[in-house]
Amino acid sequence: MFIVPYMVVAAVAILFFIVCRFIVYGVGGKSRHAGVKAEVTAEIPVRPRRKKVPVRQAVPETTAEFPLRKKSAGAGKSAGETTQILPVKEIVKKADAAMGADGATRVFDRGELEKTLPPAKMPSGKVSAFTAEKAPEILEGTPTLQSLEERFVRHFLNRYGAVSSVVEQDTRMVTGHLIRNMDMDPEDMADSLTHIMVQEALQNAQRTYVLMPNDTVLSMVTDAFADVARGRRSETRTTLAYDALKAMPRMEETQFNALSLLLLFHYSRNTDNVDMEAFRKYTRKYITPFLKELPDEYSGYQQMEYIRCVSLENREISFGRVLHDSYPLVFAYRGAMKSELSSVKSDWPEDALVPSLYNSYYKPAVVDDSLFADFCADMGITKEEDKTYLLKVLHSRPVDYDRKELSYILEKISPDLASMQEVWDTSLLRRSSLTLMGMYIARACIKATIGEEFDLSHWM
Repeated sequence: MFIVPYMVVAAVAILFFIVCRFIVYGVGGKSRHAGVKAEVTAEIPVRPRRKKVPVRQAVPETTAEFPLRKKSAGAGKSAGETTQILPVKEIVKKADAAMGADGATRVFDRGELEKTLPPAKMPSGKVSAFTAEKAPEILEGTPTLQSLEERFVRHFLNRYGAVSSVVEQDTRMVTGHLIRNMDMDPEDMADSLTHIMVQEALQNAQRTYVLMPNDTVLSMVTDAFADVARGRRSETRTTLAYDALKAMPRMEETQFNALSLLLLFHYSRNTDNVDMEAFRKYTRKYITPFLKELPDEYSGYQQMEYIRCVSLENREISFGRVLHDSYPLVFAYRGAMKSELSSVKSDWPEDALVPSLYNSYYKPAVVDDSLFADFCADMGITKEEDKTYLLKVLHSRPVDYDRKELSYILEKISPDLASMQEVWDTSLLRRSSLTLMGMYIARACIKATIGEEFDLSHWM
């Protein structure tokens, strides 16, 4: 009873497995998926291994045939046009030369790069009427002064786009004047004029006069140019003249006047200014000509500082203080009574004693203590006690600086001297001091204006 059901279950299970086997493997016993597997394997190719590249050996002297490029239809054919025989070794050598060393970088020059650029297109329109500048004419031998003068005039005028007939006349006049006043032999003049430094100085002199065509400027540039042409480059005077000519075209005549006044009052003094009449003459000759036009704006003095003619100091020096320092025995001390002076010497010469600027006092005709010893020697005063007493009497009545009192005294001497005080104290003259180049330009202006020569060798 119990064994039959188990046998039935086992038979059914065995039958089930047999049916499944026929379904999977079929009647022949092979799997259906074998063909699929083969198809998939055929469709996905396996990547072959990279073969080692053999080292290239010497190429034998063989030849290879390469087909030539076919010509266009209609062109005639000749024998040998179908193929061209080239040596294989020559081809390899050309390829190696083109490739270069492995990893090397080729440097292209400018010419090769320009060949790769497309040609620049010229702008359309009318062609300019101006022609290219001619090449400079090289002198051969020693030129004449006339030819050099014409070259310098033409070169100066050609530097500007448009010039008037007045500019041309001024250029010719100043160029001839500069060359004629070099004060040198003709051969030395021609040799000097061919020097580059001299020609640059000449151009600056031409430019200065063309901008300010008057006799004063003409005299200034003539003296400066002569110093450059005759001097050596290692000399201070030559360098100052060269730099001055470079700065003058950027200046105005009012600035020349300001530099002249600074030189007169800060760096020079007139030992004849011992009394009121002497100062009156001094003002008329040395101050009035430069007092007419002066720079009254800050920019004028700032420009002079920029071109290294002046230095603007932080401290101010009033005009009265300048007079006190330059002429102490005239402005800083009142003087002595006539009886005090007579106790030293009873028979003073007529011009030995002069009236003081203050009240009714008198004083010796001397401006400061440095000249007092010479004054005593001229007067025959040899005793030391007399000299000491006389000097002590002169210093016994000092004058404190008072602007109003000094303005009153200067007005009595000359209205221009009082105006000088007003201009000085209200402008940057009170803060300005001259540089060496400023001294040189001021000296040239004073000489050109009043004919007075100042010796600057002490500063050079």
